[in-house]
Amino acid sequence: MHTNIKVYRNFDDVNKDLEILKVEKDLAYAKFLKGLGETRDSLQPGNMMGDTPKKILGVLGAFSGPIKSAVLTFLFKKLF
Repeated sequence: MHTNIKVYRNFDDVNKDLEILKVEKDLAYAKFLKGLGETRDSLQPGNMMGDTPKKILGVLGAFSGPIKSAVLTFLFKKLF
């Protein structure tokens, strides 16, 4: 196993590498937080249904009373 060992000649080189590592760490953490937020958003009940059921429910919301019941009955018979 070959290990790359870096030899520093002065503290400026060490500080430069430490700054680069800090920026890389901060970037990785920001990407992690973004991914976590996107995952949390995707697990919301409204987002788990998909676009088509949302559109159907939106159209059904426009109907009322017996018409709504008839449309729901028809859809459930067709789907199941």
